[in-house]
Amino acid sequence: LEQTLRGKNPNVVPAVIHAGPTSSRVNALLERRVQRLEAELESQNEEAKQSLHGRHEQQISALEQQLEQKQQVKPEDSGMADCQALEEKLNRIRQYHQEKEKSLLQQVKTLQQQLETKVNRHPRHAEAAYGLRIERLNQELATKTRSIQELNRTVKRLQRERRNMSVSEPCITGTKQQYCCHRTHHSAPAEDCSAGVTTFLPAQYEKAYQPAVFTGSHISEVLQENKDLKQSIELLRLHNEEEKAALKADAFQAKEELLRYVLEEQLTSLKTEHHRVLVHMRTTALEHSSSKVTELTNRLRTREVRADSQVAELQKSKEALAVSKSREDVLQMQVAGLLQELKKAREVQGPEAKLLSNLEKKILHIELRHELREKELHQFTRGVCQTSADQHTEEKRWKYLVLNKNREMETFRLELDSILDTLRCLQRQRMPPTPLTPLAFAQEHQNWQVHH
Repeated sequence: LEQTLRGKNPNVVPAVIHAGPTSSRVNALLERRVQRLEAELESQNEEAKQSLHGRHEQQISALEQQLEQKQQVKPEDSGMADCQALEEKLNRIRQYHQEKEKSLLQQVKTLQQQLETKVNRHPRHAEAAYGLRIERLNQELATKTRSIQELNRTVKRLQRERRNMSVSEPCITGTKQQYCCHRTHHSAPAEDCSAGVTTFLPAQYEKAYQPAVFTGSHISEVLQENKDLKQSIELLRLHNEEEKAALKADAFQAKEELLRYVLEEQLTSLKTEHHRVLVHMRTTALEHSSSKVTELTNRLRTREVRADSQVAELQKSKEALAVSKSREDVLQMQVAGLLQELKKAREVQGPEAKLLSNLEKKILHIELRHELREKELHQFTRGVCQTSADQHTEEKRWKYLVLNKNREMETFRLELDSILDTLRCLQRQRMPPTPLTPLAFAQEHQNWQVHH
């Protein structure tokens, strides 16, 4: 049968399986077969991809050539529509080929999965896996049986030792036998533990040995009792810790209460001291109140005298301001008349217009300065009404400024009179006056500012 299978189909998987005498060779042959099939699938996939890519490139190049030919033959208007149609066609072809490529890749993946499942489901391979599993289970069973036998031996030895236990043996021999039993339970069957027993002196916290306590009990009961005792010890330890924590909390609260009591005592003492100091201060203030009242009355009288003197000075300054305002009104009337005369002179004489404009600029500048001084005076008067009696020096300064302003007004009036006299002389003689250049006017204005 094997020879017929090899002769008919040498590459079939069953023939390959029959060809191998052992499971390891069968696995090796199957792995080689799978690798060869995977390599063939990958090569076929790469060839399909390359062929598809080549076809795509050929179609794209052909379409691009057609586009170029049509663009060369047709005009631009008709070429745009053809180009769009060709681009749409090209996109459709690309999508179709991409979908085809995806479907081929999916087919390859499905074939690979089927191949893997077939290889895994082969009966010989399954039998080999089952055989390995059975061997592993047999090994585990052998180890378990050995451990059970060892446990049985240890149990028999323990029973024998319990039977041979005498009443007169000390506590240390019992503990040593338990230690030996524990060693035999965890290790292979060893020698008898009764030989070579060493005695140890009991500690102070150990109890006296009573052999009749555990005579009728099994080792599991002893262990359970030991576990219960450990749990009770743990509970006692926890209870002790809780009591310690409660005692610490009580001590902390007691300390806090003591500190609070001390602070309250300090506060009460401070309050009493503060009250005593306040009473002392009140008494001293009442004793020295008469002298303070006299001092305050004297200060008030001196301030009233100063205020009266300041009021008188303010009235004088107001009278001086009224006189200066009347003078300013007269000067404004004169300036208005001069402006009218200047307008008439401009209408009559043309060359005199520049001189008159310069004079007007000069007059406007002086008027602006005059207005600024008036504003300063108004601010000063308002400030004097609101400020206290400590501004005597400021009043003197402003008086000096008022006097200077009056002098400037007098000089301005004299200059205007001289200008009017010159204009009248020019009108009488009917001679064109020499027009002032801007440079000469600036020099004259600077000289006037330096002079004033």
